[in-house]
Amino acid sequence: MLKKRALYSPLIDNDMMQEHARHGIAEHHEMDELIEKIDDTDMDSPAWLTYAKQLCDKVEHHLKDEEHSFFQLAGKVFTELQKTELAKEYQDEMKKNR
Repeated sequence: MLKKRALYSPLIDNDMMQEHARHGIAEHHEMDELIEKIDDTDMDSPAWLTYAKQLCDKVEHHLKDEEHSFFQLAGKVFTELQKTELAKEYQDEMKKNR
């Protein structure tokens, strides 16, 4: 899947996007940690369901942030060429993972 660095890293140097990009990267890190906890926990353990719920909440929150503000702001920062390259990279990655 398209790496978060491809989207967030170019935006860290932009004053308007720096805080948003760092926040997004931190949330991805939190989701990765929750996935590791889920993988390391037996499915019949009550902790597994707790971690799964936390991950679901985190993903929903993150998507809402991206859809309602991050993507709109990033669209103002990226050049048309950068947008096209990101879209192509995403489409190529999606084709590989079918």
